[in-house]
Amino acid sequence: MNKSITLITAFFDIGRGNWNAKSGRSDRLERTAETYFNYFNKLSGIDNKIIVFTSPDLKEQILKIREGKPTHVITLDLHHKFKYTINKISAIQHSDSFKKLIKPEQLKNPEYWSAEYVLINNLKPYFVNTAINLGLADSELISWVDFGYVRKDKVLYGIKEWNHPFDKNYVHLFSIQDGLNLEDEQSVMDKVINNETYIIGGVIVAAKDKWIEFYKLVTQIQKKLLLSGIIDDDQGIFLICASKHPDLFKLNYLGYMKWFSVFKLFHQKSKANYFTRLAILLRIIK
Repeated sequence: MNKSITLITAFFDIGRGNWNAKSGRSDRLERTAETYFNYFNKLSGIDNKIIVFTSPDLKEQILKIREGKPTHVITLDLHHKFKYTINKISAIQHSDSFKKLIKPEQLKNPEYWSAEYVLINNLKPYFVNTAINLGLADSELISWVDFGYVRKDKVLYGIKEWNHPFDKNYVHLFSIQDGLNLEDEQSVMDKVINNETYIIGGVIVAAKDKWIEFYKLVTQIQKKLLLSGIIDDDQGIFLICASKHPDLFKLNYLGYMKWFSVFKLFHQKSKANYFTRLAILLRIIK
């Protein structure tokens, strides 16, 4: 069994390069496909196997970036395969009953107006489950990592082959705030509705069997919310899952709003990382 962690990611160009003031959106949301590929180029410095889901037109570009490293690219037509779901999400986003649940200042965020954005973020466990079913993930641990997670070289922390002894009995989520009682379902739901970020969606780690459990749970929650006329991005959905079955999950604290510290803090045999994590847990540092 391969000891290094298999990475799974995805990229579909949903037009985010046009999310700017010219189109009535905030310029902070604008990210071109070129920007995402610059980020992925940094992630590709790692030697771990990477499995990428994307559209057919981007396959060769990804393979060129990863040339000489273990890589699988799976292509699909997002709008054809998930046409019904996209339409359902869009209908909820435009419904008055849903908008009434959301604070007016939050409605500018893409999870409240871009159906494709919501869909892709919610598909992360689906992509991992698909890779497992295809027999492409041959390592003990599998990690979802966002295509654009490594925005700066320092995020990868100089790692060439990522491995860490994550407990295989859990789905590992990474939190950037603490103090939330996952068993308090109302408090969790309030955070979801108010778009309060507690966990990151950019990195998730688990063994195969736990990923399969996670996928089934996520699917159940997604279907229930859609039937209730509610949608959210990955962070909200995953937080609800953790509150429903806290025994399945382990929250790994990264420090307050430290979105990009996973590789820095969780890498095998690094004593510095161990002591940093301990200091964060003891609140010696934030």
